[in-house]
Amino acid sequence: MPVDDSIQIRCTRCKSKFRDKARRVRDGHSRQCPSCECMVFFIEGSPNKDVQAALREAERIRKLLREEEYEKIVARQNAAAAAAAVVDGDEAEAAPTASRRVERRATPGRGSRSR
Repeated sequence: MPVDDSIQIRCTRCKSKFRDKARRVRDGHSRQCPSCECMVFFIEGSPNKDVQAALREAERIRKLLREEEYEKIVARQNAAAAAAAVVDGDEAEAAPTASRRVERRATPGRGSRSR
């Protein structure tokens, strides 16, 4: 099941709720409340409970998104390996090329931008 990549943020001034992308909400980020136009600053260790909750929720969502991306990569690799096992004869030479391409995309340290 796909994970929603936005989180709810509660304004520190007017207490209304609005949404922002979890990948944006990090330490040092700021966002303007659409209702009262107050700036909400996301600072680690803030005494404001609403800011702390937003930062925790954003980290949880980012972790779920990373796990979902990893599962997609593993599923693609397994599908490529299964296809390579089924293929025989002249077409068997093309199968390792396809799996190398998938392995190259799955290298650690690369960005998780979807294509």
